[in-house]
This record gives sequence, structure tokens and C-alpha cells, in this order.
Amino acid sequence: MVQRISIKFCVKKQNQVARTHSDVDCGVWTLDQSNVYRWYKMFSEGREDVNNKNRAGRLSTSTTDENIDEVKKIILANRQITVREVAEDLNISIGSCHSIFTNDLGNLC
Repeated sequence: MVQRISIKFCVKKQNQVARTHSDVDCGVWTLDQSNVYRWYKMFSEGREDVNNKNRAGRLSTSTTDENIDEVKKIILANRQITVREVAEDLNISIGSCHSIFTNDLGNLC
């Protein structure tokens, strides 16, 4: 993201895109030329956000309101239960259970 911020800065300074590519080169974490040019173009056309847009992916079938409520009940009944144990109890993946813990019940846990 630091590189995208640098590209945006170079666009605001009206640097040429080729110069921007060399300015953004940070060694190990370098964006390739095509990505620098792509981000440069987007910022030149008025884009302000430096974050990637969310992509459509496979919808989660485990992080339903019912599962969220069940996870909450299990946690409130036993505060020392593990993510793995909750996932096994509800027959959902550990990743989905972890997502519920962090994204939906973050302030509870």
C-alpha cells in the first residue's frame, strides 16, 4: 500500500509514469511496471482510494446469523473454549469459526 500512496503522490506532483516507476522501486516489495502503470492511470483518472476493491468470491455459507448466535451462546457458556472446539461443535470450518470470532463477535471475545 505504501507504493500505491507513493504513486498517488507522484500523480499529484505530475511526475511522468516512467519516473514514477523508478521512484516507487523499493527493492524487495517492488511493484512490477504494469501494476505501477495501472495504478498511475487510475489515480490520473481521479481515483482517491489506495486500497484494493473487494472482489466477488465464493459466498460463505457458515457465517450465517444462526451460526453467529450459536457461537455467541457457546462462548458465553464457556469462555475458555477454543475455536477448534466451537467449529467441531457446530460442524463448520475453523476458518469460518475464526471469522465469526474476529469479525462478528470481536468485542465479545
